[in-house]
Amino acid sequence: MPTRTFQPALQRHLVIVHQPGWQALSDWYEIAQMVRRIDPATGVFIIRADRPEPELQKRAATLPSLVFSAGPLRAFVPERGKVYHGRLIHKFEQLMRLAAGGVRVPMSTLLQPDTKLDPAKWGEFVVLKPTDISTSSHGKGIQLMRTTRVRYIKPEDYPEDHPGRRGPMVVQQFINSGPRMPHYRVLTLFGEPLYCQMSEAAENRVDLSSADETIEAAPIAMNVLLGKTKTFLYRADVVALARAAYRAVPEAPLQGCDIIRDAATDRLYVLELNPGGNTWHFSSDFQAPLRAIDGAEHEARRRSHLDAFGTAAHVLAEVTRREAI
Repeated sequence: MPTRTFQPALQRHLVIVHQPGWQALSDWYEIAQMVRRIDPATGVFIIRADRPEPELQKRAATLPSLVFSAGPLRAFVPERGKVYHGRLIHKFEQLMRLAAGGVRVPMSTLLQPDTKLDPAKWGEFVVLKPTDISTSSHGKGIQLMRTTRVRYIKPEDYPEDHPGRRGPMVVQQFINSGPRMPHYRVLTLFGEPLYCQMSEAAENRVDLSSADETIEAAPIAMNVLLGKTKTFLYRADVVALARAAYRAVPEAPLQGCDIIRDAATDRLYVLELNPGGNTWHFSSDFQAPLRAIDGAEHEARRRSHLDAFGTAAHVLAEVTRREAI
């Protein structure tokens, strides 16, 4: 007589909300299969954020549920469940919340008409950054300058394409990570690292003894530099800081945590969290051109070095077991 495999009754549902273009649907199917193997008592639904699916939503609501969405829910309105979703958070608010949570961040302030910066406190150099997310994610408007040169500019006085027209600018302490500006990106899911990538510029940063005009015109945002070297590695202190950053802003489940290390003191600083959700660069349209340049071997390493999809499945299974309602 054939042996029957016992299948436990479903006790809970995990609802994964898919943002087309931000993640490949096949990624979520692969992770969903892993979740079912890890915990057969958890059923998994995958629902698109841009198109309501009433029948699927009703089925998902028949058991205690956890709703996970890397980005905004958009058209999906869950009928039941504990909900975690990505959301845009003003960069200055991120910094304030991180600092309040005991996470080291560069000293920062909004640039306002009455802003006065003391070089004895801020150092010789600062970085000006826009708060407008749509442009700053492409590195526009990020500028290194001598602290004594910082002046408030009215939004209407910026050039037509400058992000300073769309939101206030932030002045940030310059953390000198070294001439090649090494920078870490740790992608975390509920605080667990899916990968840790270090990027370095192919050429040295602008000489800090240069003329003001040269320094202020030089690109310093890592995401606009060409010919970077990228390495996937595990640094315990970097990963620990990314986990701490998640705990400071726990409502955003997927975070692309950007971290730099001061070359002189070895201290780590979080620059930002990228909590909006378009950081699933295993398959995001946003990163497709760079994936083509980096090549298949590099992208395979992105997935394999911390077992990204397996880790994601274990994390989602555990959070669903713990928090489904």
